Amino acid sequence: MSLFAFAAFAAAATASAAPHAHSVQLDHRGSTYQVDYRAHVETRTRTIGMSPPTRPSSQRCVLTANVSVERVIGGQAGHELKAMLPGKESFTRYLPGDCRNRQDQLAKLVEDKSQAIGAHLARAAVDDHQSALAAIETAHHFAAN
Repeated sequence: MSLFAFAAFAAAATASAAPHAHSVQLDHRGSTYQVDYRAHVETRTRTIGMSPPTRPSSQRCVLTANVSVERVIGGQAGHELKAMLPGKESFTRYLPGDCRNRQDQLAKLVEDKSQAIGAHLARAAVDDHQSALAAIETAHHFAAN
């Protein structure tokens, strides 16, 4: 694979992960903050099994998409507080054969799981409510000192 083709694939993989976001509004001390939860999708492939020349192949390709969540709190004057939240959601698909030339199947895995990724982001937003307020309060505390 040429360097140009790899760069194009990396850009496409990054672009496919970009639409996965969830936004909420938080009110704190009379101000409203936009809090975005963005998905970071990392994909990988792994071939398991073997393919001896005189027997049927037992190779399988394991496609995995790991989704982590980044919280971005937008404030006044364009300042942002960013943090990666703990925990990851993993999605796996098994296909027969080896993993060569499986970029399309990786993209399809992420596309097929887009609703689950959105649900994961919504759950992360609900679970992170108190931590986001604490991060805003901490930023106020450091800005005041």
